[in-house]
Amino acid sequence: MKQRIIFTLLCLIWSYSLLAQDGYDGLREDIRRAGGVFNLYNFNTPPPAKAPSGYKPFYISHYGRHGSRMSSHSETYETLLKMMTEAHNTKNLTIRGEVFFQKYIPLYPRLRLRGGDLTPRGQYEQNTLARRMYNNYKCVFKDKDTKVIASSTTAPRAIMSMYAFLDGIRGVCPSISISSSASQADVIPLNPFTTTNPDCGATDAGFINPHAAWLDQMDTFRSKMFNPDKFLGKIFKSTKHLKKYGDKYDLEQMFYEICCCVQCMYDTSPMWDVFDFEELCHYWEWNSLKYYLSKGPAPHSNGRQWALVWPTLQDIIDKAETAFKSDTPVVNLRFGHDITIMAMMTLLDIKGWTDAVNDEKAKFYWQEYNVPMASNLQFIFYKNKANDILIRFMLNEVEQELPIKTNYTPYYKWEDFKKFALQRISVAKQILKNTTPPPKKVNVKERKSSLG
Repeated sequence: MKQRIIFTLLCLIWSYSLLAQDGYDGLREDIRRAGGVFNLYNFNTPPPAKAPSGYKPFYISHYGRHGSRMSSHSETYETLLKMMTEAHNTKNLTIRGEVFFQKYIPLYPRLRLRGGDLTPRGQYEQNTLARRMYNNYKCVFKDKDTKVIASSTTAPRAIMSMYAFLDGIRGVCPSISISSSASQADVIPLNPFTTTNPDCGATDAGFINPHAAWLDQMDTFRSKMFNPDKFLGKIFKSTKHLKKYGDKYDLEQMFYEICCCVQCMYDTSPMWDVFDFEELCHYWEWNSLKYYLSKGPAPHSNGRQWALVWPTLQDIIDKAETAFKSDTPVVNLRFGHDITIMAMMTLLDIKGWTDAVNDEKAKFYWQEYNVPMASNLQFIFYKNKANDILIRFMLNEVEQELPIKTNYTPYYKWEDFKKFALQRISVAKQILKNTTPPPKKVNVKERKSSLG
């Protein structure tokens, strides 16, 4: 009997270890993570670490991703409606397909022409983050005395996020001084992956650039992991008339994007059940690989993609030193996109964001749901009466350990951080000097992505 119990326990342990080895535990804990960068922000974060004795916060430097949004392309909603309506009218939908269609019909009016739009949930996220920032660092926000300087990329969802955040600050500091801008002239530190950045070539720019070196890897991985014929066969009784609506891989992705949109909205029921769990795991794994290959430490680009983000880190240093000279407290707010945050984590050499691995192992190291909607980087600066400055760095309000020696973890001396950051910027510049943009390909197919 005793041996049987021990054997059963060993089997359970062995089974659990196998589950942990497949990399999908995060999705088992919360299926919303299947949306990857469409994952929702977790507001259940620990309180800020207690500052060393005598130090108080006096300056905040922030980079925030826009809040929850719709899928980028409005034509996705239109194509899916036409395809599903035709199948419904011709009785070509399976039971699973009909269930999805009946959910989609009342949802469609809320999606129509709203490709890429910030949702009300996204506005709420930014407003809430602003109030949390105020509550955590009240001594930085001194009504008329504090200068809040905000800037955004020119993407409407980022601009709307900036103003939702600023509304949150005004709600708790009605008389505070705020300036804001969203100009192509100031976009480089906010989105270095643009051709206005002299380091960024035309074949570097964009997330799904058709000339990108990694697209062949992504396509190979997708064809190995996905089975769109099987998926579409669970929705439609016959799939022979679907070609007119697009490539079968793209058609399957339309369903995935709608599921992502739904969880970014209020008053909607999850629609993930149109997929099997294994299919969602493969989608998440593929999307994580996209980011790893395009903005992370994947060896194919010799670091070129993450190196492009150095102007963002330089901007953080420059604006901090300007703020130190100000007679009044300053808060610098930046609003942009997930790709900048991910590349910054690699540039800053944060553990877990710097491992160069093969495509199959990327999911264990590069998990895109850790940069959800409204994700943010916060650099909080502290000083004592002797004007000694410390810095604390957070991703999504959670302290991150920097590869810098300190007696105050997770606090670091500003001069030590600055030295480290300038060294990393130097490394990035050297990488860009010694590498070239991907060559242009002929007969390329334009790519679309709901990500970013």
